[in-house]
Amino acid sequence: MIMKLKALFVLSLILVVTTLNSNCQFQPTPVKKSNNQITLKGKNFYLHEVLKGQTLYGISKEYQVGEEEIKQLNPDLNKKSVYPGMVLRIPDAGTGTVATPLKEAQFITHTVLPKETFFSIARKFKIKVDDIREMNPETKSGLKIGMVLKIPVESSAAVTKTISAEESPALVSVGQDDKSVDRKDDGTCRIKPFPHENDKFRLAVLLPLNIAQNDTLTYLDTLKTEHFRFYEFLEGLYLAIDSMRQEGLNLTVEVFDTERNPETIRGILNSDGLKEANLIIGPVFRNEIEIVAAFAKTKRIPMVSPLSTFDIVQDNPYAFQVRNKLPQQVELATDYLGSKFSQNLIVIGRYAEKTNPEFSKFTANLGLSLKEHDRSKTGPLKILFYSESVRKFVNSEGQTVNPDSYLSSSIINYIILPSENEVFTTELINELHQKSTAFKMHVFGMNQWVFDDIDLGNLYNVNLELYSDFDQYPFIDYEDSLVLNFCRKYKENWNIEPSKYSFQGFDIAYFFTRALFQFGPNLISSVPCWSEYLNHPTMLTPMKFKSSSSQAGFDNQALTVVRYQKELLLRRKVN
Repeated sequence: MIMKLKALFVLSLILVVTTLNSNCQFQPTPVKKSNNQITLKGKNFYLHEVLKGQTLYGISKEYQVGEEEIKQLNPDLNKKSVYPGMVLRIPDAGTGTVATPLKEAQFITHTVLPKETFFSIARKFKIKVDDIREMNPETKSGLKIGMVLKIPVESSAAVTKTISAEESPALVSVGQDDKSVDRKDDGTCRIKPFPHENDKFRLAVLLPLNIAQNDTLTYLDTLKTEHFRFYEFLEGLYLAIDSMRQEGLNLTVEVFDTERNPETIRGILNSDGLKEANLIIGPVFRNEIEIVAAFAKTKRIPMVSPLSTFDIVQDNPYAFQVRNKLPQQVELATDYLGSKFSQNLIVIGRYAEKTNPEFSKFTANLGLSLKEHDRSKTGPLKILFYSESVRKFVNSEGQTVNPDSYLSSSIINYIILPSENEVFTTELINELHQKSTAFKMHVFGMNQWVFDDIDLGNLYNVNLELYSDFDQYPFIDYEDSLVLNFCRKYKENWNIEPSKYSFQGFDIAYFFTRALFQFGPNLISSVPCWSEYLNHPTMLTPMKFKSSSSQAGFDNQALTVVRYQKELLLRRKVN
């Protein structure tokens, strides 16, 4: 239930912007000699992980080793100074400490810092999250600040081979400006990220908050639902910005109220805050998006469309489309099916829609996807139709058939139901449920399904999988520690539970500001690197961007698939 709100609530949200605009200050961190040592080619080395506020000078003094000697052993220091999370190899100056031979050293240790997650630590040491969890069973209940983790040495960034200048791949200069870069979309990552702690960035957020209208609310009034969702989005965004600022991002945030008015939009475009922005998030309605997208393209400012399916990426290489239209979602789902489903694959259509060209197109694309992912799958798909009026299965010729003859009793049967008809899906799930005791099956359906008349147990028994549209049909795993932590912080700050818009605001803002922090002015050129360096988890809104050409923007190619797991009686993400 939407809370009763005073006009002061609106004012408090606006004041948060001013609070976020202030710069975070960090105290210098003293250097303490590391306990982690290795032996390489008969020489002993310390492995020192740089903390925020530490300098090369301070590190060299603590280890009694010259700065130039440290630079020679760590070639990255010839291009930039030390940064938090960087692991340095420092020679043992002869203090008498006996180093552990590399073959015997199974791990190094890492102390969990504030705001660190499994994924940020795994990325830092270039290992898998599962490796951390396996070596540290005490992390089953989550990470805690100050917890000491064991990090596998052999796969750790701490013992990465030193690459000479001649061996290293060509990298785009970090100081290079995207505004003069000719994009090459071959999927190759050419940019090496590092935290841009000394750079100042500006984020412009455009949302239809209708502040003037809402400012007249009395104590007994309620904020309109259509307005409230954008405040929820903004609240999630604020928490994301706060997290990134604590990681060192120097970011000025300006929130503009579009009022869903083209004239207001045009006035905003003339402001210095928008012209100097490094990143724009919003707006959300088509008549607003068209105006801002044209402006962002002209000024070459990366722009994120967070909530609309209106296409902004065509002929705009600076645009990011988070939500895709339904045909694109189905295309992604088809590719997923072709790559993941195998063995006995059956498509069951609705008999009344047998001649529907969309069904024929779906099966044709599925066949192509299967062959693309596995050339050995040369046989045709098994296609059946089900008539809910007579409750019978028929083949392509309209003849009644026994579905058991299409099912295997020895391997898993993968059954795809590409229909949105509620009566059809309800009847068919019930039919398949009755056969689930004799045949192992996984059923895949559309995200538009309505389950009001379907027994929940039937969904688990057929191991139902659905792809999840994170806007209209969202899935949030409330057993996920990230989700629980976000809910706690959200309630502490806003005194209400987060909505799907709150999760979207956090996911989108955290993802893009983190990209800005890591790649700075190379934001557009760095997109091929994001899957490698920005692989942190999202709670609701998965993101994986790809462009069709150098003249187009970036579509979100991520797909969330949710499975009703029979063994656990829980819904879980499986993709």
